[in-house]
Amino acid sequence: MATPTNFQPLPLAQACHNGVVAMGAPVAQMAMSLKTLNQVKFRSAAYYHIGHSTYQSSTGLTGYAKADFDSGASKPGKGETEEFDFFYFSLPTSQWVGIEVIYGASSTNPSALNGPNILLELYEISGGAIGTKIDEGCVFTYPAQIQVLQSGFLTGIYKVNTGSRLYTFPSGGLSAPTSPRPLYIPPANRGDELAIRVTAEEVKLFAVHLFDIYQEA
Repeated sequence: MATPTNFQPLPLAQACHNGVVAMGAPVAQMAMSLKTLNQVKFRSAAYYHIGHSTYQSSTGLTGYAKADFDSGASKPGKGETEEFDFFYFSLPTSQWVGIEVIYGASSTNPSALNGPNILLELYEISGGAIGTKIDEGCVFTYPAQIQVLQSGFLTGIYKVNTGSRLYTFPSGGLSAPTSPRPLYIPPANRGDELAIRVTAEEVKLFAVHLFDIYQEA
């Protein structure tokens, strides 16, 4: 049976009753749905949302904005850096971690920027603390991937992601971050608790989404 490429709904409950033989279309629908589940590549996901104060104090505008995530109050300053560690529990068959980052950047004025960027790195957990780096990571840079503010003092809301294209990790390892790609989990660390470190310069993070990726044999 060919693997379906689109979503396959389960059969209607009205078409299946206890004690009654199911046949025809309901059987075909269940078979296609099971085939889809068996071939799924994203088995687990984690969604981290980062809160920021929405308080503003300026001429004619003092108080809390509706929502930092929606309206984008409070842009990051020049050279400002934020660092977050997000815990991720891998499976024994995990091989890569796909990541999506939702962010707001700073001014479009080149003189007001050092160069907005978002660095993603993968660490092992040792004794309950962040341990050895196991993937040098990848970086999103401006203007290649990072978008910035369009007008006013508010920051826009944008998304970037590593994609899910599988990356062949070099046998000698990496010495520096690469262009955006899924982070690689070495065989010795699969099934362990890991940490994704996200370092954002001149970028305000709003959310980070992690997706477990594997290659079916």
